[in-house]
Amino acid sequence: MKRLMLLSLLAGCLFAGMACAPYWYKKPVYFTVQESRLNWVQIFYQADEKAPRVRCDLKNNGVVTVLEGHSVTVGDDFNIEYDKPAFGDVRKYHYTMSAKMFRDSLQVLVDVGLMKEEAPGEDTPVYPKVMVRANINHHRIEKFTFDTALIGEIRTQLFQFKMSGMVQER
Repeated sequence: MKRLMLLSLLAGCLFAGMACAPYWYKKPVYFTVQESRLNWVQIFYQADEKAPRVRCDLKNNGVVTVLEGHSVTVGDDFNIEYDKPAFGDVRKYHYTMSAKMFRDSLQVLVDVGLMKEEAPGEDTPVYPKVMVRANINHHRIEKFTFDTALIGEIRTQLFQFKMSGMVQER
């Protein structure tokens, strides 16, 4: 009788633990990106302390806006430090791509590890400083990334958007 009670108690604990699993178990987030106007990615990138800041907004199935410069407004549209000498140093580029190319760009980022949680190590360098915020297929993330493969892909995409023949400076 005691053995049956103990066994049922253990089974109950096991089932209760399985019910809570989504809250404590984080499976790797790799998925197929579906077409949605709700998908967006925002990337902040700075190669080193003296390099210009870059912000890239990808949204609405193919609208890309790239801001580049030394101004604090590259990273913060509402910054009011207008007395800084570099305040007006902002260049803005707009790029439009097809919904398929947009989805493929997001898929590459997801496949490289965009949605993985990361923590810096003791020897992690400060630069390049890369912060990513994203909502892709209702998977949300906001993080600083230190993953060299992800940073490499981000550099490639930023170069592609900036240097493409379809970029229109405004």
